[in-house]
Amino acid sequence: MLMIGWVLRQVVAAAEREYYDPANIQRALADLENRLDLGEIDEKEFERQEDALLDRLEEARQWANGTL
Repeated sequence: MLMIGWVLRQVVAAAEREYYDPANIQRALADLENRLDLGEIDEKEFERQEDALLDRLEEARQWANGTL
């Protein structure tokens, strides 16, 4: 039972590192801009997703500083 808890903590920690990785967020922002340029999404959808990614980037900074 203790091993399962340890494994779960490791999985959560890895997921947090990936989610809060600024490089991943920057790539997502670049991909989003590319989708707008290609006409795959409209300006309203772009702004909605961009806002969410910028919020995530701020959360990532707080997470990295231990203030989240």
